[in-house]
Amino acid sequence: MRVNPLATLLITSCLLMACTRSGPNYKLVQADSLMQQSPDSALRLLQKIYPEELKSLEDRAYYALLVTQVQEKNFIQQTNDSLIHLAVQYYDSIKNTAMQAKAYYYWGCIWRDKEDYPQALNKFFRAIPYAKRIPDYDLAGRIYNNIANLYYMQQLNKQADSIYQITERFAIQQKDVHLHVEVLSQRGMINIKEGNYSEAEQILLYAFEISRHSTLKSLITKTAYSLSLLYGRMNMGEKAVEFAKLSISNQENPNILPRTYLVLGDAYYKTMQYDSALIFLDKALHSKDYSTKAGIYMRLADIAQKQGNLKKALEMERKYSSYLDSVQQKQQSNAIITTEKELLMQCKQSEYKANLGQFYYYMITGIATFFLLFLILWKKHKKEVISFKQKEIELTKRLEELLLQKNEQIDFLQKEIELHHYNQIEKQTLKEELHILKTERQALLNESYEHSEVYVKMKRIIQSYKKTDKSSEHFDEEDWRQLIAETDMRWDNITLRLATKYPLSQDEIHLCCLYLTDIPTSHFRYIMECSRDAIYKKTKRILEQKMDCSEKSTTLRNILEKLL
Repeated sequence: MRVNPLATLLITSCLLMACTRSGPNYKLVQADSLMQQSPDSALRLLQKIYPEELKSLEDRAYYALLVTQVQEKNFIQQTNDSLIHLAVQYYDSIKNTAMQAKAYYYWGCIWRDKEDYPQALNKFFRAIPYAKRIPDYDLAGRIYNNIANLYYMQQLNKQADSIYQITERFAIQQKDVHLHVEVLSQRGMINIKEGNYSEAEQILLYAFEISRHSTLKSLITKTAYSLSLLYGRMNMGEKAVEFAKLSISNQENPNILPRTYLVLGDAYYKTMQYDSALIFLDKALHSKDYSTKAGIYMRLADIAQKQGNLKKALEMERKYSSYLDSVQQKQQSNAIITTEKELLMQCKQSEYKANLGQFYYYMITGIATFFLLFLILWKKHKKEVISFKQKEIELTKRLEELLLQKNEQIDFLQKEIELHHYNQIEKQTLKEELHILKTERQALLNESYEHSEVYVKMKRIIQSYKKTDKSSEHFDEEDWRQLIAETDMRWDNITLRLATKYPLSQDEIHLCCLYLTDIPTSHFRYIMECSRDAIYKKTKRILEQKMDCSEKSTTLRNILEKLL
């Protein structure tokens, strides 16, 4: 088979591009893959990477993050944040959310190790939104756990417990047994501090049961330590000793071992085994933690006093007081609360700006939608009005044509009756036919009246008054002229006959026209824009003064109907 040289060249170029494409250093990727399961191997691998191998800014930032992360995993205390600061700056610049979450978290860990807890809290809170945005709930759980631990260390127990409960939800959601046990242990410790021993025991025994089914020794260490402390407080010395020994036998972190020795020494003290207590209290003195040292010297003072060595007891008490003062001086609870308030304020401001922008967006969208909808509805309404008016015009024309036809038929029959000599039966038949035609004409007149503009306007005015007790429309002179014309058409020029027979004013003629409609008398005031009492007085004046009718049983409507 003959190979196309051009195709070969194209494939070769693609392979070369794939091979030379930029990406993270493969050693960094390998170290990252070992981070969770074998952090000590990851540490050794990172220690073998030389600076000249990190050729790009991406590699240097990635290396900085991994080194900080691996030292945290291997319990190596860090007090220099120059490396992680480089990673934070780089990932902020490229807006890599996943790496921002990690970088800020490990930056917070360094400030925690430096014992600058407000700064640590600041960084942890900054990491949370990034972790949730990814979302990385495993990382979010660890961040919340660190925040809760900071509150716990500063004896802000209420705040700590509320954050631990959030962390617990993340642990259960992610099925993170290690985090779940750690949180339960800390919540148990808070209950011990608060004196809620029964609740503390329930939480800690549940945590211990979970840890027993785990392969991680650190979980048994954690829960056993807390249970030993609890039973020591409850004066159950033997149980305290049992769990303290279990904690020590499973302890893998040498930095925490002195604290466990203190608990075992305290448990032996509670069982009055002072020699054993002294052995483990002396071992615990290697601790660098002032709080642990204060606890050791307090118990050593108690033992010296029990043994009658008052001089040593006073010396131990003096050291206990000294370390306790140091612990209190290192308390940063007020600074943490201030930082928390500042962070809350910043969060509120950010939310306000975001909500304000969102409000403007929705407002503009809403206004635009409203105007668009209004325009569509207005066009539709206009189309319907035009269509309705066209139908009304067509109906009016048809009614006029039918009326003209009926009038012609009536005129023809009337002339037939007058001009021809019909017998009585024939005349009666023609008269009946004429009556039917007149009835049909009257029905057409009534229908034409009901579709007239003036009648429709009267109905609108009445409906408006009934709904809102006012109307934007009013009856003017042109409307009254149309009403008179419609009335004369329906009732054979009745207004002319009324004006001829009675000395009625124009306003009184208007009232008579209203009486000849199907509108209730109580609604006349809406059309004439006066009170019901004024309508009543006008009606009475027409009857008594203009028509000279004194009978109280007679109404103006009855008199008008007799004239039809």
